[in-house]
Amino acid sequence: MLGISTFLEWMELASYIATVFGIPFAIAIFTHQERKERRIEQQEIYDKLMAHYAEIQSKLFEFPEMDMHNTPLENPEDARRQYILYEMVVSLFERSFILLESEEDPEYRRMWNSWVDYISEWLKKPNFQAALPRLMQGEDPEFVAYLSQLSGQDLSP
Repeated sequence: MLGISTFLEWMELASYIATVFGIPFAIAIFTHQERKERRIEQQEIYDKLMAHYAEIQSKLFEFPEMDMHNTPLENPEDARRQYILYEMVVSLFERSFILLESEEDPEYRRMWNSWVDYISEWLKKPNFQAALPRLMQGEDPEFVAYLSQLSGQDLSP
């Protein structure tokens, strides 16, 4: 009987050791995996937004007349294309605002700050500024308020 009792005691001790060290180790591994997945998710969001922005930039290279933002375009077709481009830009900015602006994570804040730079650059373009009130129709109210503040215009419907 002495051998069984000792064996059971050793097994009980091993289960205590597994509990004391195993559970915290499992929690640490789980936390590490969650952080890694979050970083991958963050990068995917940013990559998709940047791919869309690159697509818009390629349109400007393809149609250089749309890249004239200082004076109204005289050709109605060019003006229409430019407005559609502005709709794409606003849609992208709104999406980045919704996905990134309210996040507290420092990595999201860094991503959002780069989008603020893009938005600020577009707000310097007179044609874009002039189109903003019409472009803001139907957009997210918080986004409209944010752009109103940034542009110095009342863009609320």
